[in-house]
Amino acid sequence: MIPLSYAQRRLWFLNRLEGPSATYNVPVVLRLDGVPDPVVLAAALRDVVERHESLRTVLPAGPDGEPHQQVRAAGQPVDFAAVECGPGGVDAAVRTFAHMPFDISCELPLRVRLFTAPDTACPVLVLLLHHVA
Repeated sequence: MIPLSYAQRRLWFLNRLEGPSATYNVPVVLRLDGVPDPVVLAAALRDVVERHESLRTVLPAGPDGEPHQQVRAAGQPVDFAAVECGPGGVDAAVRTFAHMPFDISCELPLRVRLFTAPDTACPVLVLLLHHVA
């Protein structure tokens, strides 16, 4: 088992004390010039996650209650979805998504959404990272 760093232990403790929360979410919001192919985007995200163990790491507690790092195997699906919003709904959807809590003991610290709407020419890509990553 890989022990936690001091920073990871602090975030794990706060996650256990407060429960899953959006306090340590880091949203990266990008307005794109064109609509990317969701299949190609998902493959690119999978490549990035495969190369970076921190994006595949969860912090569960062992049988003795002590937390540890658990690096999940490469090739796992990335939490990615293309979401079609109603007219004028992209901003609200981005806000809601950016405030979705992470449970770092069992969830990977990355989620990605591609928001589109019929009334906007520019889709919005949101990469939501937990600070632990």
